[in-house]
Amino acid sequence: MVGLTQVSGRAMGETRKDVTRNVILWFPSFSEIHIMKDPGQIAEHLADTGYNVKIVCYGGNARSEIPRNAGKAHVEALECSRRVFRDLGIPFFLYLFRNRRNIDCLILYFPRLVNIGASVLFRFFNRKGVCIVKMDSDGRLYQSSGYILKQFSSKERGVYYEGVAYRPRLLKRVISRIVGEARFRILSWTVDLLIIESPEARQRALKIHPWLRHKLIVLPNGINLKKFDELSKSVRGEREKKILFVGRVEYAKGADLIITAFSRLKDKHPDWTVELVGEISPLSQSQMKDMITKDLENKVILAGPLYGTELVEKYRSSRIFCFTSRSESFGIALVEAVYFENAVISSDVGAASYILDYGNAGLIFDVGNVDQLTACLDKLMGDETFRNRLTTAAKLRCEELFNWVKIIEELDRHISTIISQKSPL
Repeated sequence: MVGLTQVSGRAMGETRKDVTRNVILWFPSFSEIHIMKDPGQIAEHLADTGYNVKIVCYGGNARSEIPRNAGKAHVEALECSRRVFRDLGIPFFLYLFRNRRNIDCLILYFPRLVNIGASVLFRFFNRKGVCIVKMDSDGRLYQSSGYILKQFSSKERGVYYEGVAYRPRLLKRVISRIVGEARFRILSWTVDLLIIESPEARQRALKIHPWLRHKLIVLPNGINLKKFDELSKSVRGEREKKILFVGRVEYAKGADLIITAFSRLKDKHPDWTVELVGEISPLSQSQMKDMITKDLENKVILAGPLYGTELVEKYRSSRIFCFTSRSESFGIALVEAVYFENAVISSDVGAASYILDYGNAGLIFDVGNVDQLTACLDKLMGDETFRNRLTTAAKLRCEELFNWVKIIEELDRHISTIISQKSPL
């Protein structure tokens, strides 16, 4: 593997041990819950490779405690009490300016306007530095392009709001399209790499922005196999006839679909249960009460949010994992479920088809189609041999393609290549 110590002007593969590259990963809301997610894992594995990595975020995060480290990567919190300054990115712009000479690689998350501003600032003061934007997108780049427009209406904060899919009015869609076009034109100049998480997402994105072809690469999210293996060994238990759902219990995540589908099959497969792990959205609490009727009370379990070994216990004790989301950028819970040898059913969102090898390592149904979901569940609940065949294929694919060590090796090669191109002999 080509290490971070690639020296400007040397051939690929030649290194010098006294050079260390400094990487800044900007993730404003970074907290304890992100350590095992992609921001923390990218930073941790780059640091393991030898980079000097720092995660920069805002202090005073109300969601969770801000950790000091993610593995060997350090975390630096920027303090700013004025929310308007934080929203405009001013503290981070000042941080970039102060450290402009000491950053070899800047990693930004999402093509937000603040990050576009950061990429322009970084490119202006650091022509030889590497700027990377992780898209975290399924390739439908205009779907969430209303970063400015969402201020006009809370209904535009996502694809789904209170269980209804919204589309902005024509004028807002036109403005959104113009803003989206402009920001990707700017990114094509300021950014060296745009990371998207699946081949299908890349194809969708290039249909909209074909000029990004030479900068848009596919690097999926993954899992830390070493840590997952340790967690797996610490948990013991027998597989139950249980269907597992992990995610926020709400309409956007399709919690209603799994309950509806299971209610149709409960009499045919009386030994099976469903367990939903995740925080229940306030808007979904009354809906869940209405859907979990008396005959489902002992069959559908709302476990609440679980983490660490408690979550691993749920994966290890389940036989089927159901991913019913209506909108997703990637779907890391699919990879986790596959690693813990659950037979997987997923809606065709995010990178689900890619993760499940286009149906060869799991079953896929159309988004929102409860009839297809019911048929998939019925097939897996009644056929143990088929379940085992899917889990074996999926586990092998997971270890090969969704391993953070291999993913970061690929990222390291891209960074090293760009640095060598920018600093020729």
